[in-house]
Amino acid sequence: MQNPAALSAFDPDEGADAVAARAADNALAGVAELASIDATALSANALLNYVGVLGNITRLVEGRQIANVGDIARRSDTDAGFDGLAARHGAKSPTALFETITGVKNSTAYRYTKLAEHTTPRVSDTGLPLEPVFVQTAEALAEGTIGLDTAEAITSPLAPILPRVAPEQLDWAEATLIGNATGAYGEVPLTADAIRGQARVFRVALDPDGVEPTAEELHEARKLVFKHQDDGSMKITGVLSPEQAAIVTPVFDACMSKRTSPTFMETEELSAHGQEPEPRSKPQERADAFTAMIAGVGKMTSTPKLHGRGPTVMVTVKNEDLDAGTGAAWSPGTPAPLPMSFVTQMQCDGDTMNVTIDEHGDVLNLGTARRFFTAKQRLALIARDGNTCAAADCDIPAWLCEAHHVQGWENGGKTDVTNGVILCWWHHRLVEHGEWDLTRDNNGHPKLIPPNWYVNRRYLGQRRAPGDDDREPPDADGGPDPGRDTKPRT
Repeated sequence: MQNPAALSAFDPDEGADAVAARAADNALAGVAELASIDATALSANALLNYVGVLGNITRLVEGRQIANVGDIARRSDTDAGFDGLAARHGAKSPTALFETITGVKNSTAYRYTKLAEHTTPRVSDTGLPLEPVFVQTAEALAEGTIGLDTAEAITSPLAPILPRVAPEQLDWAEATLIGNATGAYGEVPLTADAIRGQARVFRVALDPDGVEPTAEELHEARKLVFKHQDDGSMKITGVLSPEQAAIVTPVFDACMSKRTSPTFMETEELSAHGQEPEPRSKPQERADAFTAMIAGVGKMTSTPKLHGRGPTVMVTVKNEDLDAGTGAAWSPGTPAPLPMSFVTQMQCDGDTMNVTIDEHGDVLNLGTARRFFTAKQRLALIARDGNTCAAADCDIPAWLCEAHHVQGWENGGKTDVTNGVILCWWHHRLVEHGEWDLTRDNNGHPKLIPPNWYVNRRYLGQRRAPGDDDREPPDADGGPDPGRDTKPRT
């Protein structure tokens, strides 16, 4: 569908190339004026209206570019060889040419090209013109009522079932999704993510027999890749099948912090109730939960043995560095040096073996392991302190946690139940770094006390909740009362 205003501005004596160049230049000049707009000076309503209008502009441009990519692809037909548009400009594909011209990343260019296959005119094997695969989506893109994300959310889930579903059923699904995305039925327009979710439901409803082969394809595509970075960190990428995602997601949900209130609630309401906001981002918290899970599996007796024993995190450090608390340690699990704080944390939950090596590198003496909390001691700690990490609001299961010496073993602390506490990997790290204290409440339950600077951060506002006058005051140092246990125990 063409814009009537554009038709009225068309001069029949002016060539198509000149019209396109003039329209693009005029649009660029108008959009360039946006650079002078100071959003901070706008009222709330004006700001939201401004953002919405820019969204309209974005959708129009995306719709045009999708059509353009389709035309580039048709002019780059492989049968044309080096005479094809992409080949003539040194590009190996239409996607690569679009990427070069616009400067977008490869994955973005691929999205445009893939969507163009579904929403731009086609040519049959005999050279006859054909309509786009998704006609209604193509029209909505041309009008600017939907953009790249929504069009992709509609076509990507529905395209695989095209050969197996009646055309009128697909037309109904496509029309319904476009209507939901644009608010055509009197409802609030849905986001692209919501539309994708609906499209998946429609796909199953229209093609129930396609679920099983699709699931098998997704199962075969599962992968998990571990790559050591130059700085010693490890990058993990991968894809889980739907069945695996169904199993993994609730486990992570159970281990993630329950503090999911909005930021303004964290900075005001939490502080008013003597609580602290979760300092980690969700991706950071998920990484900590993953580490705790792997560490917990390594402690299980059913875990496969390696060299006669369960998976062992081996850390090597010089005696003098260990005594001084300086220097670095090394582990086969990473090429990067490890800090002494990590060694101290590992000593709490693991055992230490002294190895004497002479100046030639020969082993003179191999000591016996010591200081390790036994399995029975760990069970006793769990029975006393609860089924999760001892830190308030941490739901990492106790069997995935580490045993910590309240009084350091190197300072004479004993490896017994009275001197032990169960902490997850991240909270154990906090305690070992020395800024957080560990004490017990009046019932003998362990309690982590954050440092004064953490509790009294100015930006929290330190507001008091209504009716809060009769609450117990904090300690003199500004920290929460160690006698008040905020975590229910089982």
